[in-house]
Amino acid sequence: MKKVLAAAIVKVLEFDSLEEAREYLDGMKAAGKNFRVVWECDVAGNKRQIKVQEQYNKSPMIRD
Repeated sequence: MKKVLAAAIVKVLEFDSLEEAREYLDGMKAAGKNFRVVWECDVAGNKRQIKVQEQYNKSPMIRD
């Protein structure tokens, strides 16, 4: 029998601005989602990239 010990969805997202990225993260917080930001960086063209690890179903989050 298998048992999921930990799981997560990992997303790398690009936004047109820092403000748009903040709105996305604020929306996730407001929705009560369990997540953590792995990294954030600015890229060419004033864009913002973030890597987010989000809880998958009700499984405990993977911790690196």
